[in-house]
Amino acid sequence: MHHHLSLRALLGLSAWAVPSIAASIGTNDVSVTTSSCDDFWLEKIKHQGVAPFGGDGYKVFRNVKDYGAKGDGEHDDTEAINRAISDGERCGPGCTGSTKTPALVYFPSGTYKLSAPIIDFYYTQLIGNPSCLPVLKAASSFKDRFLLDTNPYGANGLAWGATNVFWRQVANFVIDITGVSPETLVSGIHWPSSQATSLTNIVFKSSSAKGSQHQGLFVEEGSGGYMGDLVFEGGAQALSIGNQQFTMRNITIRGAKTAIQQLWSWGWTYTGVSIQDCELGFDFTAVDDKGALNVGSITITDSEIINTPVGISYGSANSTGPDAGNSFVFENLRISNVETAIKGPKGAVVPGSSGESVIEAWGRGHAYTETSTGPKKFEGDIQANTRPASLVSSSGHYYAHSKPQYENLPASDFVSARAAGAKGDGETDDTDALNKLFASAAAANKVVFLDAGMYVVTKTVYIPAGSRIVGEAFPVILSSGPFFASASKPKPVVQVGKCGGSTGRIEWSNTIVSTRGAQAGAILIEYNLASSPENPSGLWDVHVRIGGFAGSDLQLPQCAKTPNTTITESNLATECVAAFLSVHLTRYAAALYLENVWVWVADHDIEVGANNEQITVYAGRGLLVENSQGPFWFVGTSVEHHQLYEYQIVNSANLYLGQIQTETAYYQPNPDASHLPFAPRSGAPYYDPVFVKGESGWGLRVVDSKDVLVYGAGLYSFFDNYDVQCSQIGEGARCQERIFSVEGKKSERVRVYGLNTVGTNKMATVDGKDVIVWEDNVDGFVHSVAVFEKGV
Repeated sequence: MHHHLSLRALLGLSAWAVPSIAASIGTNDVSVTTSSCDDFWLEKIKHQGVAPFGGDGYKVFRNVKDYGAKGDGEHDDTEAINRAISDGERCGPGCTGSTKTPALVYFPSGTYKLSAPIIDFYYTQLIGNPSCLPVLKAASSFKDRFLLDTNPYGANGLAWGATNVFWRQVANFVIDITGVSPETLVSGIHWPSSQATSLTNIVFKSSSAKGSQHQGLFVEEGSGGYMGDLVFEGGAQALSIGNQQFTMRNITIRGAKTAIQQLWSWGWTYTGVSIQDCELGFDFTAVDDKGALNVGSITITDSEIINTPVGISYGSANSTGPDAGNSFVFENLRISNVETAIKGPKGAVVPGSSGESVIEAWGRGHAYTETSTGPKKFEGDIQANTRPASLVSSSGHYYAHSKPQYENLPASDFVSARAAGAKGDGETDDTDALNKLFASAAAANKVVFLDAGMYVVTKTVYIPAGSRIVGEAFPVILSSGPFFASASKPKPVVQVGKCGGSTGRIEWSNTIVSTRGAQAGAILIEYNLASSPENPSGLWDVHVRIGGFAGSDLQLPQCAKTPNTTITESNLATECVAAFLSVHLTRYAAALYLENVWVWVADHDIEVGANNEQITVYAGRGLLVENSQGPFWFVGTSVEHHQLYEYQIVNSANLYLGQIQTETAYYQPNPDASHLPFAPRSGAPYYDPVFVKGESGWGLRVVDSKDVLVYGAGLYSFFDNYDVQCSQIGEGARCQERIFSVEGKKSERVRVYGLNTVGTNKMATVDGKDVIVWEDNVDGFVHSVAVFEKGV
């Protein structure tokens, strides 16, 4: 018998949480009928996606029932599901990575009985029916550690290095391990992963029996990442998680002994968390084998803890004061029937009550302003951010919107790119076909289904207002040819909205934009569209990927690293100058929500060899916000390995940034950021920074902008000309001198919660003056500051 379940039906959230949490479910708020369980468009639409490097007859789309799965709750579906995932010469455990064999594995509604783990593969989307969530149910005989294992352990540890697990999704499931003996240590999902991955729209069911050892989600390694719209019921720990950094949004936990056990972190941002009827809410007490605290910077916003004796516990008995790690900021945290709101190593730090109260803003750690000469140690109430009206919903919580899945639309409302004449074969010029398709679909109010494939474009592709685009298994729009070759005349690969600006909105998801070979004038995404703050546009899982993959002509044979050669204009590998600017939000852009967007210049070849061999690919600029009043929301975004900067915000206002993450180009300072391969272009529209000889690019640069509110920032520099020693503990943070700059008299209300850096000597610079040094803020491997503010 099918389980007719939607996530909305399972939430049961408190009234207080509805504006920020339940409302963000968005398109999942549907009435479920028996017929709708068989009407999901993804199940009905013709699947004709291709994998240009996957081999003859390779299937991108797989329905597990076509491989023998029954979904009746009685037959053992383990083997059939694993066969659906592994079919073809795919990148499974033991393969270091590949983009050649993408797969979307679809689960119709039903209950799938499992006697052994489902093993996920690289570059895979596991997608269930969002209207009637399929149930993955552990049989009573299940004895393995993980029901869904996305990175199995072998003789040499994890199958994939967790910091190199990219482009994965799991969405729309019930993960049910309640049939396993409560005394058995078992987790619903094992998720050591990194950028461009997501868990969304999932319900985890664990045993609530006394002494239960169940866990809903287990993460022990990686460099994430985003998760959202998750519900957890029962378990010893609903979530037992550790990773470098993560953004988690819209998380509901009920009836667990410990809701969230933080194993370790550099920086973590939680927003819209609702914890109900647990014994402990957040557990931030983990220590390493030497007794040092493992939990770094944590930011929690717009959340609630209800009927739980201890809301938050941090530190250990051997830790005292703000210097002991644990850098926290909690803003707009509602407490109801919580005896101890915040518990430190020596007892209650913030008492609770039987009634309701709100912690407007509380923190501990080190605080700095633009005039600081050293850290201010603090623990207690702080001033909450003044939230611009355009950034918040009617509740006062930050606006959020889940990725649309269009489950209420029939398949007839979708138009296939390949049916419209685009080939996606990695060879044919699809420019005209895509432009015609995007224009006609928007005019007819149709959704574009961008079938799996590699769509070569030799001129700009235009996405007009009114567009809705959803990709299958991360299709690639790939620029090629002389149109994008001139750095003096840069041109967009994908242009959203008219060049002079236009109004309206778009929805775009599950797509990658890339370049092929030398493309020194390529702007991968130029965004010109002004939406209304009441109805913003959205980009979900829209990624930029420059180099390092099959078909890019920017791999190890073309772009091998050369750390032992001093790079000059005469020997610069011009064939590896691959992009001018990755993402440009122009002065016409307004009201755009970005969730789980990774902008990556490849530091290694994903396809070649067994050790992710490093390569040198050049791209000038990362993500630029220029001359806009916003509002913009950056939720779980990261930008990496560009020459001049990763994020740059110039003459702009009203930005929310939740756990941004950057890495400096590994080759720097050989060449440095000063002029190779791109000479700075000052003034509009690029406003490039100017560097002196030997300097590396900025992680985050803010110029003459206001209301830039950062809820978590990991700004990392791991290498000095590919030498990793500069970032190791005890090496003096000498990979680069500076990484975060705030400039200009007009920069006001620039505030960062949870500033974390690696390998950088000066953590923040204001108008050329260094105000934070790493030595004062050591927190394990990283250097952490709880609050930095300028012009507040």
